Amino acid sequence: MSQEKTLSQKEIDALLAILPSDGGPLPAAEVDGFMGTAKTYDFRSPDKFSKEQIRTLQMIHENFARRLTSSLSAFLRATIAVSLVHVEQGSFVDFLQNIPSPSPTTVFRYEPLPGRVMLAFDTDTASIVIDRLMGGLGQPISDEHEITDIDQQLLESVINYIAEAIQEAWRNVLSVTVKTVETTLNPEFAQVALPSDAAVFIGFEMRIRDNTGMMSICIPYSVLKPIVSELSPHTWVAGETRESDIYADSLMAHLKRVSVDVRTLLGEADVNFEDILQLQTGDVLVLDTHVHRPLPVMIGTDKRYNGQPGTIGRQLAVQIVDVLEAKHNG
Repeated sequence: MSQEKTLSQKEIDALLAILPSDGGPLPAAEVDGFMGTAKTYDFRSPDKFSKEQIRTLQMIHENFARRLTSSLSAFLRATIAVSLVHVEQGSFVDFLQNIPSPSPTTVFRYEPLPGRVMLAFDTDTASIVIDRLMGGLGQPISDEHEITDIDQQLLESVINYIAEAIQEAWRNVLSVTVKTVETTLNPEFAQVALPSDAAVFIGFEMRIRDNTGMMSICIPYSVLKPIVSELSPHTWVAGETRESDIYADSLMAHLKRVSVDVRTLLGEADVNFEDILQLQTGDVLVLDTHVHRPLPVMIGTDKRYNGQPGTIGRQLAVQIVDVLEAKHNG
């Protein structure tokens, strides 16, 4: 064994000299010009997603909340507001600990992604939706009421709207097909991930009339791992632009199939009411239109074109000779 070395008085004095005189903590050590700092890191729940990826997930689910607000308001015929509350990451067991039991829970698959995703309502939210589906005003059912099989069947219609909203919200990043795997009232029995698996939790507030409830989505890291490199705001913005272009093209295609009322104004005449009462068969009304001048062509109630009347075979027709709208814009 090597002999233990004792400090000299000079070395002891040097150590005492660096201690703060007021008894405060020692300054951080400086190594190669950088101040060393320590931060807490939980090895049981490591962060799998960067801040940029979390921001992208937030944008996706804000879009989801807007779409679900619109579709559920129309379906339930009530004022509904769904808003994103938080996006956090941790272990799957952390998510389960924040979900009360029983809670109506649905397990989805985001095909073609692997793994499963969990959606959970609190009981109050489920009871409010069920009351509205049963024709009520959307009030929480009494505390003694338990969610029955019939209630779960009623909730399936709402789950379908949620699945559709999820698909539309993810379209800017990845085209997914959301399919229901199972439903249960016990979240801990849902086979989604191992307790220690990393996951991201998305919480929503659902306001139905004057009542408020919560809805949560848990996406394990294993589900998003194949596309984690695509979870960036740049991908989202590119997808948003692409979707806007598709929407504009679709809107234009629908507009082209819209029928409008097109009429040709042959002329006008000022006639008093007494003359109208005395009109007989064979009487002639003189219009203010000249025979060889073009006639105004009406779109709805607006004059948009000038046209020359004529026939095509046995059908009356009018030939467009001038565009009034083009003159106005020019």
